[in-house]
Amino acid sequence: MLGLVAVFHFSPIGPALDRAFFDAASRHPLRLPPVPTDSAIVLIDENTMKAMSDMGVRWPFPRGIFAQLLVALQQAGATRVLADFTFFEESDSPVDDATLAGVAAASPAVLLARTRERPPVFWDKDFVASHPAFFVRPRTGLVEFPADPDGVARTYETKDSLAAVAFDPPSTLPGGLIRWQGSLKQLGEKGVPVLSAVPFIEAGRPIIARLGVAAPGLEPEALAQALAGEPALTGATADLVRGRTVFVGTNASGTFDFKPVPVGKVEPGVLLHWTAWSNLTNGGFITAVPRPAMFAVGLLVTGAIIWAGRRQMALAAPLLATALLAVTIVGGAYALLSAGWFPAPGTPLAAAVLTLLGVVVESFWIEQARKREIQSMFGAYVDPDVVAQLVRNPESIRLGGERREATVFFSDLAGFTDLSEKLPPEQMVEVVNAYLEETSECLHRHGAYVDKYIGDAVMAVFGVPQALPDHAVAACRAALEAHRAIEGINAKYAEKVGVKLKVRIGLNTGEMIVGNLGSSRKKNYTVMGDAVNLASRLEGANKAFGTGILIGEETARRVESVLAIRPLARLRVKGKAQAIEVHTLHGLPEELSAAERDFLAVYRTAYVAYVSGRFAEAAGGFQRAEGIISGDLTVARLREESERYSRTPPPAGWEPILILESK
Repeated sequence: MLGLVAVFHFSPIGPALDRAFFDAASRHPLRLPPVPTDSAIVLIDENTMKAMSDMGVRWPFPRGIFAQLLVALQQAGATRVLADFTFFEESDSPVDDATLAGVAAASPAVLLARTRERPPVFWDKDFVASHPAFFVRPRTGLVEFPADPDGVARTYETKDSLAAVAFDPPSTLPGGLIRWQGSLKQLGEKGVPVLSAVPFIEAGRPIIARLGVAAPGLEPEALAQALAGEPALTGATADLVRGRTVFVGTNASGTFDFKPVPVGKVEPGVLLHWTAWSNLTNGGFITAVPRPAMFAVGLLVTGAIIWAGRRQMALAAPLLATALLAVTIVGGAYALLSAGWFPAPGTPLAAAVLTLLGVVVESFWIEQARKREIQSMFGAYVDPDVVAQLVRNPESIRLGGERREATVFFSDLAGFTDLSEKLPPEQMVEVVNAYLEETSECLHRHGAYVDKYIGDAVMAVFGVPQALPDHAVAACRAALEAHRAIEGINAKYAEKVGVKLKVRIGLNTGEMIVGNLGSSRKKNYTVMGDAVNLASRLEGANKAFGTGILIGEETARRVESVLAIRPLARLRVKGKAQAIEVHTLHGLPEELSAAERDFLAVYRTAYVAYVSGRFAEAAGGFQRAEGIISGDLTVARLREESERYSRTPPPAGWEPILILESK
């Protein structure tokens, strides 16, 4: 987690998020210092460009035009005139260059722009050395600005800057993040005069003309003397700059002096210097909290959220902690920004989000591990399918029930009482567990839900909780496999314990109640109903028929096309008034021997004759079946009954029903 926070902190994403927050807060500050009332901004705007165009003047203007503008502002009574124009090359008119150089030098309020490498071309070292009286204090200021990686101007370096030299002596306050007062339009709305340069250029034109006559050599000393004799400009326009610090720049298309700033898409470059001057006037810039400190705050945030979520599966505590920390981080940064500090919130905020994400992921894995632990733990007691469904959707297995069609499986070991008397408890448990293990595996392989173990008995259901197509066929295949598995158990334990196991299985298909039955303290996902009871009776009825697997009438109907079965009798079990036809399951037709196939064919013919009352024919058929496979109790019983009924017919209304009084 700490590594992710570090990666974010040192990636470009962190500073980008901080810049976006700073821009948003700059556009909608909580509180701003008052706007200085002793300033104005004069712009070469679209009106200026049109007025000059009407006179046949194109941009860039001749330097004589700039001389007119600056001298007019000087004579209008501006305290400082800070011109955000760079004059790095000589123009086509040496006279214009000399005029601007001399007039600007002779106007004590005027300060010009420069870069670190180059001053105004006409104020070179020789010019300054030749006229030292006019350069006692700095007359130029740096106008370069350190743009952020996205090109937006957010910081200002005050040393030797245009904003700093507006003060006398120049301000020595350190630079930093700019506290924005608003866009150019917003400044106008706040009372800062934003004026067109047109009236000042027009007012300065006759002044420059008179100065040229009075000081034809354009030396600063002569120009200063002549300028001292010029009357001050008066009128409404002059009143707007008198006694003010005036920033002069461009705001017209084609002048290419627009800068991306936080408070607008682009603003004239002079706004940057005016805003920096405003910051210096009101006590300084915004101080950025060092990024290493914010990284440390991010680590503390990470620790706080991890602590809040310790030893808890629920996410309420870490979510609440993250929300509170996020609000504190963002709200605190927003409030402190207005107080002159900028704790960049990107890293702490990302730390909160990433840590919460980590806690959520960890919680998810812990929950999954616990689910697996629960499944592993209870899978030995409750069927894994039920556990899996309960984990996926606890509401799906609810206290109560629903009607479903399924096939129920009951199995029991024959002679279990005798087995328990012959074997010591340890061996008996070992043998029974081996039988239960093999039987359960057979059932699971065919999609059964093992409901319960009752001593040596097994109850399973096919078709719940998960729907299972052809559940009757699946149950019969599982029963055949479980029956064969006993042979393997006997091969392993017969000699060891001295007994052989036999299993009886009953299957029945029908509608039953399925659900999570029980109390609020203990539940059992099980099935109940007549179809379930009949399956249990069929398991026990195997004793009467000498069979290993008995299936109910509905089960037989569903499997007769794919499995080899034979009817045994119409059976009425204890507690049931209606008789059903029960069948025994022989196996897959392709796995039967030739003798078994012949036996079944002969038996079925004889059985049809028996239930139809053709007893002599039935007796002969059953006798032939005994000749193919002997020792079948049902065949012997039906042959004897057929022979008896052929000699002494049964009473009128006779039905071929076998009644079992025992369970």
